[in-house]
Amino acid sequence: MTEAMAGALERIGAAVETERPGEAFFAVGGLRGLYGGEVAGVRAVARGAIGTPVLIGVAPTRTAACAAAGRGELVVPRGRLGRFLAGLPTVALVDRIGPPEREAEELVEALGRLGIETLGALRKLTADQVADRFGSRGLRAWQVARGEEEPLRPRVPHEDLVEEIELPEGVAGSQLDRALELLVDRLLAAPGRKGRTLLGVRLGARLCGGGSWSVDQGLGRPSAAAQVLRRLLVPRLEDLPGPAEALRLRALGFGPAAADQLVMEVGGSEPRRRRLGAAVREVRAAQGADALLRILAVDASSRVPERRHLLTPFPEV
Repeated sequence: MTEAMAGALERIGAAVETERPGEAFFAVGGLRGLYGGEVAGVRAVARGAIGTPVLIGVAPTRTAACAAAGRGELVVPRGRLGRFLAGLPTVALVDRIGPPEREAEELVEALGRLGIETLGALRKLTADQVADRFGSRGLRAWQVARGEEEPLRPRVPHEDLVEEIELPEGVAGSQLDRALELLVDRLLAAPGRKGRTLLGVRLGARLCGGGSWSVDQGLGRPSAAAQVLRRLLVPRLEDLPGPAEALRLRALGFGPAAADQLVMEVGGSEPRRRRLGAAVREVRAAQGADALLRILAVDASSRVPERRHLLTPFPEV
């Protein structure tokens, strides 16, 4: 299972466990309502998201799901789990009770010497018998044979929140500052931010003469305030080694939701600003990231109308 495949599954709403190369597990229960109410719908969407041929088995445990995938992509309901597991060879345990894999293989070989060649035969033993003869690894194998596995451990999804803007030739000075302002607005309005604050950002540029440039900027404290990001990032533009043909801004980490953030202002404008920010978030949640825009003056002297002003997402705070 590649990173791209795992990411594709996460984009359809799956919480994915990817602890072993070549396989991934996710619970289908919460996805049924999204994709027709049936397991078949979830499986079809997952296959389409991955985009390459894969085997998909459905069962209550990892061991059963792997076996089901290799046996014609079966669906094993909980009521049939015991009978299905009973017929599996003990070699099916190797991937589930390691690492190290060699010790798991030695356990399977030891079971075979005693005539225990299926999971059904293994689970006929008592827990004490297994623990006395094979120790903790043997007891783990016995539990797997009985359909007793720990809950899935989904990975933390890799989130790549990034915005890029192409720059007209010859942009510099205040025009470059305006381009950065537009970039900040777009990043903060991106649906992938999910209302969270940012812990840091990476400002980068693609240079006209070839090559690239980037600099990481911590925020000191979690923030989703456009003015905070602009205040920190505008001075960084002075470090550009040459003219840029594109600017890029990437989030480096997320903090708590922005709804609880305070930005102190002189003159008592904070309550109004907070109400306005809450209203902006509510409209965007219902209508999308482009529901509220403002006009940003970029190059008032340009003879090209599209370069004089641009539409940019309205800031939340």
